[in-house]
Amino acid sequence: MFFKHFLNKDRIYLDYASSTPVDVRMVSFFPNIDKFILGANPSALHKEGVKLKKVLSAARALSAKSIGAQENEIIFTSNATEGDNLAIFGFLKNKIENGADPKEIAFFISPFEHSAILESISHIDPNIKVSKLVQENGWVMPGKISIPEEVKIILVSVMFVQNEIGTVQNIKEIVKRIRKLRKEYPDKEIIFHTDATQAPLYYDLNVIRLGVDMMTLGATKLYCPKGVGLLYKKRGVKLSPIIYGGGQEMGLSPGTEPVELIHTFAHSLKYAQENTEKEFGRIKTLQRYFEKRLKENFPQIRITGVGERSPHITHFVVPNIDSELLVLELDARGIAVSSKSACKNDLPAQTGEGFDLLSLLYPGEKVGAIRVSYGRKTTKRELDKTIIAIKHILVKYKIN
Repeated sequence: MFFKHFLNKDRIYLDYASSTPVDVRMVSFFPNIDKFILGANPSALHKEGVKLKKVLSAARALSAKSIGAQENEIIFTSNATEGDNLAIFGFLKNKIENGADPKEIAFFISPFEHSAILESISHIDPNIKVSKLVQENGWVMPGKISIPEEVKIILVSVMFVQNEIGTVQNIKEIVKRIRKLRKEYPDKEIIFHTDATQAPLYYDLNVIRLGVDMMTLGATKLYCPKGVGLLYKKRGVKLSPIIYGGGQEMGLSPGTEPVELIHTFAHSLKYAQENTEKEFGRIKTLQRYFEKRLKENFPQIRITGVGERSPHITHFVVPNIDSELLVLELDARGIAVSSKSACKNDLPAQTGEGFDLLSLLYPGEKVGAIRVSYGRKTTKRELDKTIIAIKHILVKYKIN
């Protein structure tokens, strides 16, 4: 069996952007950890603890090398959401603790960030200015980023790959704009963070080449067991803890580290970054095939986004039908897809600063949306079956 913790083999899984299964073929390539030390605490002073600490250090070094960082720039977290929260609140808290006036701090985000970013906004000090960056068809316009004169400290956060529609932000151009602003305003501190959770399988995440100050990753999209994430924090960027406990992870993510999960995550990240070109090409072929068949069979369906989109996501809209109904109808036919980010499904109807992506991209239109996302197990035969299923649903509800 290639995958474990996977759905019934008779079902078609097209929700890889939500969560990937554990790929045991890949995990089998990783060096084993001595089972006699796994029960130890890496902070302990006895022999088992010291050995496990070395495994943790090796995983940190490997993770750092995979993204071009230094070992002391890697903070392991429980997931990407914790990493996002630590980047935002840890940075803002540190500034206020060191005497900054909240009115002199600004937080800039794209209007289509992950809920880990958007839902955090309501908990930021109300005196901190929060602005949505100018976007067009799902892309941030770097040239539109400007700094208010009264602001001295700026945190900019833009997702690398949008998790619902797959748009790929030009991180290097955004960084280029920020560097220009730093030269124009040498007395201001401007820090750039990106949530790159959807990106490691398909894009180079070398932090030096990207030029980012902070970057969040999570195990959820890396075909390894869940329960671990990573925050890259460039040396010189100061954070304060937002969770309190022990001194683990530089005191920024306290709690006994799950070394076995971290070990697997680090090797999964290495594997992903070494195979981005190959994996991008294979998955892009599936995306093109499915989208071509969509266009051939359903002229009423529109694919969201133009320009560069990640190869593993196809987001499309169908007129005059509810998104959740589409998902449930496909599910009844043995096909697992999403209508939106799974992280939004448990949110109350009105919460924080969340946004309705369909209203943003299709204002005033009555459409239902589907996100199909591809992965290592996806085949063209599965995509053909999905096209047939969509056809049956549209006939059932008389959507022409």
